[in-house]
Amino acid sequence: MFNEPGLSHALLLVVVVGALYALRKRLPGTYLGRSRDQFESPLARRRRRQLIALECTELALAGIFFLVGGAKLIGNHDMVELFRSIGVGQWLRYVTGVFEVVGAAFMVVPLASGASAVALGTVMISATLIELFVLRRPPIAAMACLSAHTYVAWSRLLHRAGSEHVFTPPMMDPTPADPTTMELTVMEPTTTEPTTIEQTPADPSTIESVGPAEVFVWVIRADGIDPLDTIAPPGVSEIP
Repeated sequence: MFNEPGLSHALLLVVVVGALYALRKRLPGTYLGRSRDQFESPLARRRRRQLIALECTELALAGIFFLVGGAKLIGNHDMVELFRSIGVGQWLRYVTGVFEVVGAAFMVVPLASGASAVALGTVMISATLIELFVLRRPPIAAMACLSAHTYVAWSRLLHRAGSEHVFTPPMMDPTPADPTTMELTVMEPTTTEPTTIEQTPADPSTIESVGPAEVFVWVIRADGIDPLDTIAPPGVSEIP
């Protein structure tokens, strides 16, 4: 790592991570840059946030190891002095630099980030042991990177976070019906013809003159009333 990281290193890291983010959005298996589904469940929303946090961690690690590995390869003064203090030789600096740059490249790919985290985590374990027992200093940066690699490897390999898809309810697109295949069924209206009772007018020549009592009985029977249950009108003493 750099002995004295400053503001210029932080700005360079932001630029590199931004470029890696633009590249990551074009790769399959990523959730960065995707629009949120308005119909997703609370469980799917929480899962999506976890995956986005995981991918941001991967991009940060990729940016860091691109810078650190590149500094080793180009012969940065801090890196040259670091491997000189170890006492093994500068060949280890080149090997470590290539290993870190290649691991950072695979860290950008969602489907390969788990294996890359395991490989770079091995490098960080070696760096932690060297700083503890050779350089005699606390391995703060190495332990921080090792913890991040452990998180990525645990999420990607053990829980298969990269291969699980966030559950969203299926959206069914309405398919317009083809007018040519539609059959029109004409419903014939049911008409009810009113029943009419034809009344045949009586022939005046056949009408016989009757008395008041017979007229009263005839009227009552025409109304459907039994004349025996009625009271005779005045002037009629008996109803036949």
